Amino acid sequence: MSLDPSTIGRFKVLGTLGFGAMGTVYLAEDPLLKRALAIKVVREGTGDAEVLLRFKREAEISARLNHPNAITVFDVGEAQDLGPYLVMEYVEGESLSDRIHRGRLDPDEAMGLLIQAADALEAVHGLGILHRDIKPDNFMVAKDGRLKLMDFGIARGDQGRLTTSSAFLGTPAYAAPEVLNGAKATPASDQWALVLTAFEMLTGTLPFAGDSVGATLYRIVHEAPVWPPDFPQGLAAVFAKALDKDPGKRFADLPSFLRALIEALPLEPEPRAAHLAQLASTAPVKGTGTLRIERMVAPVTPRNRWLWGGGALLAALALGFLVLRPESSRVLSIESKPGGAEVFLDGTPLGRTPLRQVVVKGKANLLRLEKPDFVPLGYHLKAEDKDLSLRLLPAPFQVQVVSEPPGAEIFLDGVSKGKAPAAVEISGEGSHQLRLDLDGYQSWIVVPERHRPLPDPIRLQKHRVKQGGGKIKKFFKGIFQ
Repeated sequence: MSLDPSTIGRFKVLGTLGFGAMGTVYLAEDPLLKRALAIKVVREGTGDAEVLLRFKREAEISARLNHPNAITVFDVGEAQDLGPYLVMEYVEGESLSDRIHRGRLDPDEAMGLLIQAADALEAVHGLGILHRDIKPDNFMVAKDGRLKLMDFGIARGDQGRLTTSSAFLGTPAYAAPEVLNGAKATPASDQWALVLTAFEMLTGTLPFAGDSVGATLYRIVHEAPVWPPDFPQGLAAVFAKALDKDPGKRFADLPSFLRALIEALPLEPEPRAAHLAQLASTAPVKGTGTLRIERMVAPVTPRNRWLWGGGALLAALALGFLVLRPESSRVLSIESKPGGAEVFLDGTPLGRTPLRQVVVKGKANLLRLEKPDFVPLGYHLKAEDKDLSLRLLPAPFQVQVVSEPPGAEIFLDGVSKGKAPAAVEISGEGSHQLRLDLDGYQSWIVVPERHRPLPDPIRLQKHRVKQGGGKIKKFFKGIFQ
């Protein structure tokens, strides 16, 4: 095509987002829903039938996944003179690959993105699906910090697989050694690719990089990873275990790897605690027992055969629903005014505000914000909550009022609070005036401040008698006599 289309299907094309070896990605608008979209169109001559099958597979997986850290696919089709196209959610941001090319990520930023990536990948695996092409190019980083996994075109589930002219699907540099040796892809091979992505985020390089594709593949299969100069020993130990040639010797799952990575990275105590809390909130709950279904001992007769078949079908459907249904999750951003409040979700600490892209799973309900000198705030989460900005009210404080001489009447904002000595409670909001009055003495006034005690005691000054008053009276008396 020499010219960009003005429409694709019913969608209006607004511009071009990027080009690739396989085709073009357009920015478009849905004229009915008035929302921005990204449409991937494949170049002519790239196998339309197979591509359309992959696009349909990607749309199917997206519909089943429905995860906040995975790209949503809205439609798939085939347009005349264009070929297959895929209509996706538009993410305003950049690919993780582009982000890495701008410079390696600091540990805090990297962990925030990796926890989101792992949560999405674990959800994919929970559906019995393998992604098979995990790499920085297949993650989008939105401007608000949210990460999105995309491109399920070569994903494979337990039921069926796409036909292909190539025995290996994916990107060679991120392939696990067992896959390169001819073994079938497994969740462990997806995890291997995400570990390499994590390494690249933190270092800007890959541990098996070679001068050619062949050299890279040889190093993945036969050689130990190469660490950058001055690579911390603790980090090297974590990545060495995660990149063991034997899948059985690697970390059991992604949360285990990320937990070890958080502990090994040079993070401040507060970000470390926040990432561990976020990881705990996204980790799937694992059962401790096995589910057994005992078969009833009864003869199978024509009369009850339909009961057996129907009961087995219902049991299979129920079990599949319980096992495969991913736990609902969503992403929250939490700010407080003022900032720096400790945040707890159902009692679990999440860190201090502002918190960006906290993944909340399950039936999380109560947020609690605490900050010294402010009233603790409880907030029940709503289904529509996404970006929360919560205002903390200053807590009241007390001042001890002791006057010398004692017995002065205390007024707060003009209202009597008794006589000194006394403890007076001050509202945390606004500015207030404290006044002491005692007959024969000058009023004493102050604006009370938190953490600034009053003088103990407050020494009141007697009213001053003006000197020379008698002489002045005599002077005027003499004039008018």
